[in-house]
Amino acid sequence: MSRVQPAPALLDELKRRRQELYELCASLIRIPTENPPGDTTKLVSFIGDYLSARGLAARIHEPKAGMPNLLATLGAGRRNLVLSGHLDEFPAGEGWTFPPFAGTLKDGKILGRGAGDMKAGLAVALFVVMLLKDHGVELDGRVTLAFASDEETGGRWGTEWLLANVPEVRGDACLIGESSGTWSVGIGEKGVLWLRLAATGVSGHSAYGQGTSAIARTLRAVKTIESFAGATARTRKDIAEVMRRQRSIVEKRWGPGTGRMADRLTLNLGTLRGGGQVNLIPARSEAEIDLRLPPGMSTRTLEAKIRRRLSEAGGNDVEITALNRCDPYVSSPRDPLITALIANGRAVLGTAPIPVIRLGYTDGRFFRREGIPTAVYGPRVHRMGGPDEYVEQDEVLQVAQVHLVTVLDYLGAR
Repeated sequence: MSRVQPAPALLDELKRRRQELYELCASLIRIPTENPPGDTTKLVSFIGDYLSARGLAARIHEPKAGMPNLLATLGAGRRNLVLSGHLDEFPAGEGWTFPPFAGTLKDGKILGRGAGDMKAGLAVALFVVMLLKDHGVELDGRVTLAFASDEETGGRWGTEWLLANVPEVRGDACLIGESSGTWSVGIGEKGVLWLRLAATGVSGHSAYGQGTSAIARTLRAVKTIESFAGATARTRKDIAEVMRRQRSIVEKRWGPGTGRMADRLTLNLGTLRGGGQVNLIPARSEAEIDLRLPPGMSTRTLEAKIRRRLSEAGGNDVEITALNRCDPYVSSPRDPLITALIANGRAVLGTAPIPVIRLGYTDGRFFRREGIPTAVYGPRVHRMGGPDEYVEQDEVLQVAQVHLVTVLDYLGAR
């Protein structure tokens, strides 16, 4: 890999044209892609037209109707840096003080559903690639835009499908402009295991107690599984050091209690269903549990331990189904993409962003699962998933600067 000093003219032009970047983000927000239902057809059409008007052809893959995925490539050569992003967003919901899809620029903010999750990241990737193309930058390799649908509902028809079916998406490294805040570079994510517990019982009149409560069986199983919470696992020294360093910082950024969550197994009882009326013993009950695994822990090993402990506790009358699983994957903090982002973040911001293990997951897990070094770096999203979502314009510009320099730094250019 050749390392180059990026032309100051590129950064200067990016700053001069920052209003275009903000307007592009606002335009993407104005095209709703709420998931469910997850239809991104109009947004893909808009992005395809945007690229085509600037001389770059888009390629569409649509394994599921209404959920197209868009690819485009700048440059040539073996080395390939993928700029990944997702096209869908959470439903707008209620409680907004302004129209959720107005895409308004106001008071230094970009307002609207999906502003940070992740229309800003898409806009940054598009703008950076077009800036390189407009200036005729000859890269020592390729930049591949890989914009996917279906992220908010699992990624089966989006990034997971692309990696399994489109070779050019399997790059040498992947950069995702998902919301992170400019203070951090996401190098890994906790794993996830969703379990459904289903129990049956014997119904009867509660006054006489002649029956067996399915809800009671479910709750006993939940209590047994809760005994695993807080477990840790062995992992590489460099990853353990990342988790140690982030504790005090993320406690301030992500909220009280989050400092030790990266290296601990956490559990949430998300749903509990059962019964029909208060004076009948319930014959059926279901619960769904969300387990988040620290690096070094395997979902299949954890599931086997849970099944064994339930069996030992007499919980064979509860059926367990794994609804979703993904092991925790972490890229090396010494990978060239990660070190370039940290160095360039320091140059732009004056303070180096720190590598972190994210508590929630992104499409980055699919790339890391394939052994592709992956980093998440994007603007902080305010009120993500709730009403009045927004990002700050200054942060969007800073992220674009860091992405631009990192592409040049990672690939090299002439």
